[in-house]
Amino acid sequence: MPIKDSIVVSSTLPTLRLDLLRAGDDAESKRLLGACRTQGFFYLDLTSDAILCRQWKDMLGVMKQYFEQPLEVKMQDAYGSDNHGYEPMGTEEGPKPKTRDGYESLKISRREFLKGSTDLSTSVEAHSSFFFDFMRTAHDITLMILERLSTSLDLKGSSRFEAYHADPGPSFSTLGLLRYPKHSDKTPTSVGHNKHTDVGSLTFLLAAQWGLQFLSPETKRWEFLEPRSGHAVINVGDSLRFPSNGELASVVHRVVPLRTTQEEDRYSIAYFLRLNDDVRFTDLKGKTWTAKGWHDFKFDVFKSPSTLDPSKQFLTGMMEENDLLVGSGNNIVVAS
Repeated sequence: MPIKDSIVVSSTLPTLRLDLLRAGDDAESKRLLGACRTQGFFYLDLTSDAILCRQWKDMLGVMKQYFEQPLEVKMQDAYGSDNHGYEPMGTEEGPKPKTRDGYESLKISRREFLKGSTDLSTSVEAHSSFFFDFMRTAHDITLMILERLSTSLDLKGSSRFEAYHADPGPSFSTLGLLRYPKHSDKTPTSVGHNKHTDVGSLTFLLAAQWGLQFLSPETKRWEFLEPRSGHAVINVGDSLRFPSNGELASVVHRVVPLRTTQEEDRYSIAYFLRLNDDVRFTDLKGKTWTAKGWHDFKFDVFKSPSTLDPSKQFLTGMMEENDLLVGSGNNIVVAS
């Protein structure tokens, strides 16, 4: 899709190769660490894995079939859960004043994967093995990335990042399938996804349409991330930033239409790797949380950040407080 010159597109995000990381290439592992320390986001070139690229294409077909169903059918999968089942649009505050979020989602938890079955509707149950195969691949890739980071940081034994994610957990790791419906309303009441940092350790994202922005730690401005065929976008979450004592960057991001309106349906596939529930870490204010406690509180904040998080500490993972972008440690580096 051609874009206007006035739209800021990131030109600094690094691209890493899945095949080199899988092979344990030392130079690529060092580049990985550098990306996670600075931008907190990077592209991952998946083109060496034909099976995964085909899974992405097939997953889009299954998603479209599911989301095209009548709302009353999809609501049969609505359990009011942050990690399991269907969620309609408008359950959270949106990225613009007086708006709600503009996406619907279907989530399948790693708990269901480990159990080998899902309690969702027949249309989901029929594709459960397909979803589980994709989850297995995404989980293995994100764990492998943690292993490369642990080795590059010379972490040992139980202090290695992957040790916090050992099966059977439990954890809130989740596959999220999201659809942002197109609209022509110049002043929509439901739009995009509010700014935030991710709750978990790593997010593995596949999206073929524009919409994802991050608040660049380098340029200190909102920049769109170009969707690239055959490439995932990987980003660091709070539950990797805090255990690394702020060395790895969990960066603020959001989803907004490229232009005033959402001109086409936007589909994204996200695997959220999260710590085991009982893992403890200390945030940058010195408060100790369990992974489950941080997850539960932050998802409450998502629904009503203006009420539960007026200082903007939690929604943005203490990376942005009172409209200030915060660097590692306690250094405030720029007003946003």
